[in-house]
Amino acid sequence: MEKKEQLSPILKATTEMLKHFGCEHEDALSRLRDIKTELFELNIRLDELNRTRNLYSLNTSRKKNVFSPIQSQDASNQKETELMQNIEELTQRKHELEEQQAAEQEVLRETEDRLRTLRKAQLSLIQLSKSPAFEEEEDAEIFEYVETDTPDIRSHGEQILLLEAFDKTYLATILKSRVATPLSCQTHRLENLRRLITTDPEQARLMLEEFETQNKQMEQTLQTQLTQLHQSFDEKRPIQTILDEWIMEFRDKHPEFVLDSSTQVKDESLVLPYIYSMTIIQLIEFLFDNVVHHANANQIRFRVQITGTMVDVFLSDNGIGIPEDAYKNAPWYSSLHKAEEMLFLLDGRIQISGSKGHGTTARFTLPL
Repeated sequence: MEKKEQLSPILKATTEMLKHFGCEHEDALSRLRDIKTELFELNIRLDELNRTRNLYSLNTSRKKNVFSPIQSQDASNQKETELMQNIEELTQRKHELEEQQAAEQEVLRETEDRLRTLRKAQLSLIQLSKSPAFEEEEDAEIFEYVETDTPDIRSHGEQILLLEAFDKTYLATILKSRVATPLSCQTHRLENLRRLITTDPEQARLMLEEFETQNKQMEQTLQTQLTQLHQSFDEKRPIQTILDEWIMEFRDKHPEFVLDSSTQVKDESLVLPYIYSMTIIQLIEFLFDNVVHHANANQIRFRVQITGTMVDVFLSDNGIGIPEDAYKNAPWYSSLHKAEEMLFLLDGRIQISGSKGHGTTARFTLPL
């Protein structure tokens, strides 16, 4: 009885602190979610403005000649100035939001540390108590503890939903800016082309060449997005075959890399469920894309081992390495975070490390 009386106020205080820091954690998550949403919309807007500026500058530079009216050039300069001002304002706001995001993430880390410590303390107190009456009295508190022990899962869930929304919105932005808008412009300029064919054949020829260039760019954009939306492999084939064909395709596309590869599948006839084959290929593509576009490397070592219960993928390069704070400083919508969330959904893990002069090493594991 004396033991219960001694432990009860401590357990009560621990529970109250859990509630307090749980509320702080929820508030920080809510603020962080709002910041990420605004950053998400802001980055899309910045992308649109930058592409508009580049396209606008390209079009105006092509039209420059000594016969152009001065008023037109002044209007072009004014339009470009307005675009630059908008970009600078949005960039400044982006920096402010990134600082706020870092501050909120620090708050989350601190509250999560406190919550973990308090939960351990609460569990220890419950284990110390042997009284059945005490256990019944605290059943509600124990249930509440279990419910509050899910901030990481909620955080991952929010991140996954945000990434999904980002992918859809980014796809819509790309199709609008690189396909829909150029098509609309071409439709209007066809009227001018009809007149120029008879009045100025040379100018008409130049305009046709520009149409041809834009059509190729639109076709490439569509093909890239279609490839990302639909993986080009037959999931009914063995994973060994899918991997071997992917490696051969990479060698054909990038002969500048020396690729030392090895795939070991315990059962060469093993056919994985589609979601696993798709995830493995997408993650491998993510790792190789980083090497191709960011590592400044020319040698890649690639190993895949698949047993009946586990997938183990290893990759290393001889490039410039990766900063220690790369994960922390990467935007929330980066491929690095996306890879982590994909693996989280399937209970997998990823590790990426590297240093200057030693290249980058990446490894992910995925239970089957």
